[in-house]
Amino acid sequence: MYALRTTLILGAFWLLVFLAGGYQVHFRMKDQRNELHAKEATVHEELQANEELAASLGVVQAELARVTNLWTYRSKAIPRQESSHETYDYLDQILARDDSRMNFDYFAEPVVDSNGVRAASYKLIGEASFSDLYCFIWYLEHLPRYLRLNSLHLEEAKIEAEEGEITDHWVRFEMFLTAFSADRDGFDAVQYASDLSEPPQGYDPFKPPVKPVITVPENDLGLPNVFQSSLKALAGNQIYLMDQFNELKILNLGDEVYLGRLVDILPDENRAIFDLDQLIPPRQVSLAIKTVQ
Repeated sequence: MYALRTTLILGAFWLLVFLAGGYQVHFRMKDQRNELHAKEATVHEELQANEELAASLGVVQAELARVTNLWTYRSKAIPRQESSHETYDYLDQILARDDSRMNFDYFAEPVVDSNGVRAASYKLIGEASFSDLYCFIWYLEHLPRYLRLNSLHLEEAKIEAEEGEITDHWVRFEMFLTAFSADRDGFDAVQYASDLSEPPQGYDPFKPPVKPVITVPENDLGLPNVFQSSLKALAGNQIYLMDQFNELKILNLGDEVYLGRLVDILPDENRAIFDLDQLIPPRQVSLAIKTVQ
């Protein structure tokens, strides 16, 4: 009988503990639980954004390494003879490689001869989708014939679509090229075959870059914000600061401010230096006493 009563008492006790715990967790701590869930969701979003950023960086680094390798081991040749008609045909063959929609006016300038090496300059003015122009320049740089791209000016072009919506960006361009020729042995021979791959597809410089999510801590303690404060006076190892609430604050070296601390006082320059090590990226900010002119 005594054992049964003890068992019932213990059972009732643990039941009360369980009910009290459930009430505490599900009702009294509801706001805290919701806040934790919200923070967890925010952290997951930040991690996802950072993973996308890291993936994008990896793609860029791989592409840079590939292009650098192509550029390093490319081989160029200079023909023995060159004419404006021949160079125009060569450019037209480049456009035909990808059924380019690029169009341009072609202007030739007088040929300059320097010790048997002839340089003919050309100006191209026209319009193209950015992807077509990108491919055109890619082949200019990587095909064996040496054509020097001197300068390129771009501006956005507004193109009206006949049907549907334009998905490609169009640009107007002005390009200056120089074609070389020389009647010398070896100049027209490619020393070794380069690994010419196709231009990268889907490259869009107009696409907004993925940016990391930066979370700046709240100024819960009401510390002076140096970006919204003004320096009023210096005295030894102290400064007098009018903060964002228009309140006068006295700070010593090493005292904390929002996102950092006071690290240096320069009386000769009437300046104070703050190290904002919690800012992303960290940097130093100086405040100077404003003098009345």
